[in-house]
Amino acid sequence: MDVVFFVHGRGGSPEEGDRYRTLFPDSLVIGVPYTEDRPDRTGLQIRQFIVDHSSHQDRAILIANSIGAFFCLYAELDNLVTHAFFISPVLDMEQLILSMLHASGHTEEELRDRGEIRAASGEILSWDYLEFVRSGKPDWTVRTDILYGSEDTLVSFDTVKAFADLHHAGLCVMESGEHWFHTERQMRFLEEWIQREMSRKPEGFTIRPERPGDYRTVEDLIRESFWNVYRPGCLEHYVMHVLRSDPAFVKELDFVMEKDGKIIGQNMFMRTVIRRPDGTEYPVLTMGPICIAPEWKHRGYGKILLDYSLDRASRMGYGAVLFEGNIRFYGKSDFDYARRFGILYHDMPEDADQSFFLCRELKPGYLDGVTGIYETPAGYYVSEEEADAFDRSFPPKVRRRLPGQLS
Repeated sequence: MDVVFFVHGRGGSPEEGDRYRTLFPDSLVIGVPYTEDRPDRTGLQIRQFIVDHSSHQDRAILIANSIGAFFCLYAELDNLVTHAFFISPVLDMEQLILSMLHASGHTEEELRDRGEIRAASGEILSWDYLEFVRSGKPDWTVRTDILYGSEDTLVSFDTVKAFADLHHAGLCVMESGEHWFHTERQMRFLEEWIQREMSRKPEGFTIRPERPGDYRTVEDLIRESFWNVYRPGCLEHYVMHVLRSDPAFVKELDFVMEKDGKIIGQNMFMRTVIRRPDGTEYPVLTMGPICIAPEWKHRGYGKILLDYSLDRASRMGYGAVLFEGNIRFYGKSDFDYARRFGILYHDMPEDADQSFFLCRELKPGYLDGVTGIYETPAGYYVSEEEADAFDRSFPPKVRRRLPGQLS
């Protein structure tokens, strides 16, 4: 089951999310409670709530209204939310604060000297808050669609258009729409917009073998995709760098996906074995890292790349693929729990939770009568010190410890 999270704007409430239940009749719709604070602290509240309420769901979809969207930008939702719908979003708080300040007849210097000023609208404008939002823009790579009203007097079209262009977001403008979508006509337009964007299919891509000239681009893509997901920073880009020269690397099954001349995805395979109780080895494949560029995630490209590469592996005569992944995604491509095939993950007690360990037969019946222990190829075990040294050859990024990471 999917879960839909609604984040309200100022003066709203989580209960407003109830109106979306008819749009998502087969999903769990939850309003997100939060207390307004500095954006990073409010964002952490939102992230923690979504982590706590989405662990057993298929997909997490976000609907955020006005300033609720602004707080979500600070919630580090890149690998938690599959699709975000922003309605009349506040996206540039610095510009909004300065606009309200000047409309109230005050200057930036006055705000700095006094610390706080009440705007004509009744809002309390804070110098500390202004300094914080100036200190840096948060990363945002969730697939996003934006609905904007042409009569919005709070948020400028130029601000919304700039954000949409930067983040490859869809942008729909309702003529005569307001900042607050509330009339019957406006709500009908909003609902039709969500339904239309939810059903949009991937297009305009090609899949081809990776070439040596792609290596650095692919490593950077992997780094961007995995950064701060399972741990502060990541190792996967270095793992890919090392695996290309490993004897178990399957060069013929090393793919990239391109869109508009830019690499947006990759997948690769390694040969490995199941060690049977009698000590003999049974050949299988493992897979990954596999990723899609953050700005193109959750649009269907990942499944297309996965299914294409599995088909190619099958055509080459390989019998099965085992690897670590999330059954909610990979189950859609016919993966199942490896334990159901009688195959266990190495170095773990037999009664341990191995729900992360997945398997798919490429040849029907290939694993009939096969039991044993899966062996992870040695190339995946990289030195963290060497990975850190390799990472320093890329532009610096901030490592963050976040709720939901594995280590």
